[in-house]
Amino acid sequence: MKRIIWTALAVTILGTGIASAQTRAAYFMEGSTLRTQMNPAFAPSNKGYFNIPGIGAVQVNTRGNFGLDALLYPLNDGRLVTIFDKNVSADMALGKLKTQNMLGVDTRVNILGFGAYTGNRRDFWSFDLNLRVNADLNIPESLFSFIKNGDNHAVIENLSAEAEAYVEVGGSYSWRVMDGLYVGARGKFLVGGGRMRMAIDKMTIDMAEAAWTVEGEGSLDAVGLPLRTSRRNDGSEYYALGDFGGNYTVPNGYGFGLDLGATYDVLEDLQVSLAVNDLGMMFWGKDERRTGRMNRRESYAGVEIVDGEPEPVSFNFSDLHFDKIDNVKGLNNWLRTSINAGGEYKLWDRRIGLGLLYNMQLGGTKTYHNIMASATFTPIWWFTLGANYSFLHRGHGVGLAMNICPSWINFFVATDVIFARKTPQWIPLRGTDMNVTFGLGIPIAKKGHRYIKEQTDPRTY
Repeated sequence: MKRIIWTALAVTILGTGIASAQTRAAYFMEGSTLRTQMNPAFAPSNKGYFNIPGIGAVQVNTRGNFGLDALLYPLNDGRLVTIFDKNVSADMALGKLKTQNMLGVDTRVNILGFGAYTGNRRDFWSFDLNLRVNADLNIPESLFSFIKNGDNHAVIENLSAEAEAYVEVGGSYSWRVMDGLYVGARGKFLVGGGRMRMAIDKMTIDMAEAAWTVEGEGSLDAVGLPLRTSRRNDGSEYYALGDFGGNYTVPNGYGFGLDLGATYDVLEDLQVSLAVNDLGMMFWGKDERRTGRMNRRESYAGVEIVDGEPEPVSFNFSDLHFDKIDNVKGLNNWLRTSINAGGEYKLWDRRIGLGLLYNMQLGGTKTYHNIMASATFTPIWWFTLGANYSFLHRGHGVGLAMNICPSWINFFVATDVIFARKTPQWIPLRGTDMNVTFGLGIPIAKKGHRYIKEQTDPRTY
């Protein structure tokens, strides 16, 4: 039982660390090329750009409704142990958990990206090729309680894990409608790599000295994963988690997406903005789709109770087989839409910016909300420092960002992990809402006129 929890957590956190992430810290940093990902009406304040392939823009965001300090505990001797360690009391461990414990990761890796101003030096176009991976995990508190306390009876509901991976090919254009008003749009073509959702709707566990009985109801739906079936004596086929075989093939689906955005200068130094990203749908084909239904009862004999604790038994979730469902159809699912609404006021000849951003993320196991207050400082036109404070849906967080964009390089880095309470192993404990963003590119083409008031020397145009 413990193994499935930590395996799922590892898949959710680490497995997505290679590839719909958005870094909120870049939103008000006008020199950054990454801000156009959050609002297609934006454009870099300097030149166009060419991202270094693979490292031009790497964004990793995690979110959840609990802190990692509910799962990981540093001991006085420096060791880092899990919630199930004997040195962690049940009251301490379970007191930090929610009824439903949710964790999600959205990550984007830019494989290829470039953009430039048009001849009027105000309109801006861009092209990007991204790898995107999204994952969500939900573990009920009742499962932790059963394992930690060794209860003889437990009813566990709503245990689920889901993930999807796809390649995104997009092109955007931002143009001036009238003085002070810019609009932008990005169209995206999507190529699906794979998708999986596993859900245990209800699992009833009864444990006695002579036997352990598990009765489960759930479903499995996978596209693109090389799951193979096993066959029972009666000829029926089933899927077991972890029972992979065969070759992985792509693509396994196609889709489309649309980002829409606008910015408006209410006053000379006050700008408001709004964007809706990832409006669209993915269509997964039926040929590589594997679906199964679990409604079974299993018994495990030989369980021993020692000092009130159950001894380990040879049981894991792969024993709860998913009966194969034939004649499945293709699957359609909506993308994870996000909404960004912001406002920024410039001070001191536009060297200082004070901003406020509202962000909402839809999809997955839960809708997430965030409000971020931001302050940026631009002592010279090609160098910006930023700091932000986020009022999360379940807490708060502090972040720092830096953007350097002279005529020969465009470098951006941002994180909110610096001020987090961490273990000696550098694992943040206070929360699961974190982001790390890195971008490296080369400025190209002509400079834009859109942000000319930010330049210390207009003659540079």
